[in-house]
Amino acid sequence: MLVDDNIGPLDLLAGFTNASAITLVAAGLPAQPSAAQNLDIQPDPETPTSSVSQMTAPPVNDVTAAPLVSVPRVTKPAKAEAQSPTQVAAAAAAQAAPVEAEQPPVSKTDVGSAKNSPAAPSSSSKTSPVVVSGSGGTVSIIIGTLNAGDSVTITFQVVVDNPYSGGPNVSNQGQVSGTNFTTVNGGTSTSVPNTDDPDVAGTNNPTLTPILSTHIRVNDAKVAEPASGTSQMLFTVTLSAPAGAGGVTVNYSTANGTAIGGGACGGSVDYENAAGILTFAAGERVRTIPVNVCADTDSPETNETFLMNISGASSGTIDDPQAVGTITQGNDPGTFLISELRTSGPGGSADDFVELYNNTVSPLTIAASDASGGYGVYKMGADCSVAPVLVGTIPNGTVIPARGHYLLVGTGYSLANYGGTGAAAGNLTLTSDIETDHNVAVFTTADVNAISTETRLDAVGFGSNTGGAVCDLLREGSNLPPIAAASTTEHSFFRKMETGFPQDTNDNGADFRFADTQGTFISGVPQQLGAPGPENLSSPIVRTSTVKSSLLDSTVPSSASPNRVRDFTSNPGNNSTFGTLSIRRRFTNNTGANVTRLRFRIVDVTTFPSPGGGQADVRAITSTNVSVSGINDPTTCSAAGAGSPPCTVTVRGTTLEQPPAQPNGGGYNSTLSAGTVTLATPLAPSSSINVQFLLGLQTTGSFRFFIIVEALP
Repeated sequence: MLVDDNIGPLDLLAGFTNASAITLVAAGLPAQPSAAQNLDIQPDPETPTSSVSQMTAPPVNDVTAAPLVSVPRVTKPAKAEAQSPTQVAAAAAAQAAPVEAEQPPVSKTDVGSAKNSPAAPSSSSKTSPVVVSGSGGTVSIIIGTLNAGDSVTITFQVVVDNPYSGGPNVSNQGQVSGTNFTTVNGGTSTSVPNTDDPDVAGTNNPTLTPILSTHIRVNDAKVAEPASGTSQMLFTVTLSAPAGAGGVTVNYSTANGTAIGGGACGGSVDYENAAGILTFAAGERVRTIPVNVCADTDSPETNETFLMNISGASSGTIDDPQAVGTITQGNDPGTFLISELRTSGPGGSADDFVELYNNTVSPLTIAASDASGGYGVYKMGADCSVAPVLVGTIPNGTVIPARGHYLLVGTGYSLANYGGTGAAAGNLTLTSDIETDHNVAVFTTADVNAISTETRLDAVGFGSNTGGAVCDLLREGSNLPPIAAASTTEHSFFRKMETGFPQDTNDNGADFRFADTQGTFISGVPQQLGAPGPENLSSPIVRTSTVKSSLLDSTVPSSASPNRVRDFTSNPGNNSTFGTLSIRRRFTNNTGANVTRLRFRIVDVTTFPSPGGGQADVRAITSTNVSVSGINDPTTCSAAGAGSPPCTVTVRGTTLEQPPAQPNGGGYNSTLSAGTVTLATPLAPSSSINVQFLLGLQTTGSFRFFIIVEALP
């Protein structure tokens, strides 16, 4: 990297005699360091360089000061006495036409020896660079005759070795002195040495050039203590820039805190000691150090900690040499989760999205754990040895409602109109699309140097993306199956929600389901009919506990009419080869506010492919309003304004929400909306609505059909 210290030229304007000698004294540079049961409703859970090719390449760990002296010949103006020095300099700059003149560089042993200088060049020459390697030193250059109005331009340059292992700055500070002159562009006299920053006299005003040295840090880590055997705690070590051609190595070792280490698990050992050398190959920036954490029989106990120390970097500067590893007790669900995602879709690899979920009962205000811009969403790079790539930053100050969502989408995202025009538009577009089957994670920092298991909120891995430098940092437990062979299916991976909320056991393989609208067979992937259902900040949220469900008529069993009605009319074109089953329920708004949107998400169902074992294959389909008579439930009659029982009430149909188109009917993660509940016609507090869920039967048998309620106030 070539750094030029001078913004403008340093001009010596007058007073030189023929063959004046200008001595350049390089200032000291910084020292260089060393290196189911039948049908039911879900219950209510809740350097580049400028070209100076003739300069001698510095050795490793050298910083080279290279003054370049330009001596142009300038035609004197007719009335030089009427011009200021500044005007003279302007004229010189406008008329100069220097000619390159080769001059051998001065070696270290020649520095300060004027007698070794070659003959003075003519006044129309420009000298070649003179190299001073290391700290200090004097360069003497003989200048030809300088007449009144002539000028000399001296430029100090610093060439920094790459890779660099010195301090944070280098200095171009130098003193300029010469014979038979009285002022030097802001100086006072020859008795006051002038510097390369002539607006301030003296030697105490060096111009410091920041150097992009490689900074190394180890980040805190955490993992839950396993119930048995061992689990792996990952410490992340990061470089501020990718390792150079020679790579970077750093020593590491564990040390006890409240947790006790040992050679192997057993007895009082909480973790297995780890020590060695961590190697960054050329181009690598992030690596992890695994430490085995042991199960023990102590219960209950508090969190335990131990230390990870790094030292002896082969190059660069260790900014943070110590990290704390925390062994937590219990495996609590995360508070901010990846709840649904896909890395490709019908539109190809750019038809991707990542849905995030506030898994708490309070609004979440995004605030990074450091000085970065917010929570960072990362994808794995080209492989497991490459640093994760930041693809989206949820800005600090963003408020995500309790049980609400935030949606990041790819440039080819195709589901913005799911649930209505623009209803599922992305809150943020990914800066780089996620390659098919690449791991994804969200951290409390948008600084790649600070990512760790401590700052990780959630992660999802795919296929064989394990191990290496970073892949284990971007996943939890077992990975999801890859789907590259069917990357254009209308699918997604979404968290299981049988409890009413997204499941998080910190094991991707156990926590997520896969479904697509065709029930496509993909080798290694559980075949399942369903649909993607991305949600954003404005989407309805889970309100199963406050929008309560009841039987349409509580005076009869749930399996009896009018609560459940079987129609044997065959309609294969409507996914009803063996007829339909209508399930009727009354929903009451107990939120305390108007509900302006109401829909129902299928979280468990027996559907295609037929589970076998006498289980049914049912498909959710769109239904219309029906009039139901003979209701003997006084609450249902009263809520509908239908008088005393027996009464007749209207049961509203529900609509299978599209896009995505679902020609085979709805399955897992599909949603059905109550279209009469809108902003213009809300469901008022304490009011009720009667709805039906219509299921087409493709295979008869016992079945499950569980939903959760999603609503907007």
